[in-house]
Amino acid sequence: MTAVFLSIFILLIIVFAFLFEFRQRRPDQIVLADVQGKIIQRKARFYPRHFSLAVPATLHSMDMEFESEARGKLPVKIKLTISTAADDAHLTELVRAGGWNSALVQKASKELGLFVQALTGGFCQALEIEELSSKDLQDFLQTNLSKEAQKLGLKLLGVNVQLIEPLDSEIAEAMQQQEAARIREKTEKVNQKARLEASRFRFETDEKIRRMEHELRLKQLELQKTEQQREAELSRYQVEQELERRRLQMELEKEELKIFEQHPELILLSPQIARLAEASQQLKNAKTVVSLTGGDLQKGINVLEIIEQTLQKVLQKKTT
Repeated sequence: MTAVFLSIFILLIIVFAFLFEFRQRRPDQIVLADVQGKIIQRKARFYPRHFSLAVPATLHSMDMEFESEARGKLPVKIKLTISTAADDAHLTELVRAGGWNSALVQKASKELGLFVQALTGGFCQALEIEELSSKDLQDFLQTNLSKEAQKLGLKLLGVNVQLIEPLDSEIAEAMQQQEAARIREKTEKVNQKARLEASRFRFETDEKIRRMEHELRLKQLELQKTEQQREAELSRYQVEQELERRRLQMELEKEELKIFEQHPELILLSPQIARLAEASQQLKNAKTVVSLTGGDLQKGINVLEIIEQTLQKVLQKKTT
């Protein structure tokens, strides 16, 4: 019975010691431990609080406002913000810079702030006061602070230069006027460039329109030329048809003359000959009377058949 109570008592002591010594690691913490002179990171769920150091792993921002000097010892006012965090790859440097305490990130960031002031002073002294700009200083610090932050066990997340201006109000006003003049000049250059671009675009557009009109006129002339050629071909075809028609008419008349020569009696049946005979009369109202007997009428009918056959032969020959 005594052994059972003793076991329970020892178990209670172990549980109490565990609850007293061990703590649960939060997601926003980095747990550090010193193992044989080397700083390591504990990644277990629970850690012994007396043999470990829990530091925040969150973002740490530090606002800085200080004075520096530009070339010619002209004082300037600078205001900026630095964002840092603990660097997992340089924990030993972090402990050396900030000490073994939970505020080591803040202390290391203050050391980094001193280095920022030194870098800013060197940057400002190398330039004239009108040459200083927030963007140039921000780019300069962003480039040169990364290596220094690693030496302090920090990770540089960002640098934001909010203000850099001369302390002398007259100089500040003069710089403002100069900046305003520069902006107006830049705006005028932009407007002038826009006007030049618009003029160039209009010129190119007009040139394109003129070129298209010229091409259109060439096409119109080509179409007119084609139309004239077609009209000339049509006229030539009409003339050829008219010549062919007259030639056929002349051949027909020749055939008629041959028939009249072979059959003189057909002259009396020709209306043209009758009219010519009537017109040849001396008397004003004289008329030529042609009388035909039955035999003559039968001859005339035969002659008409001969003329019809002859005309058909002529037409068939010309068609072929």
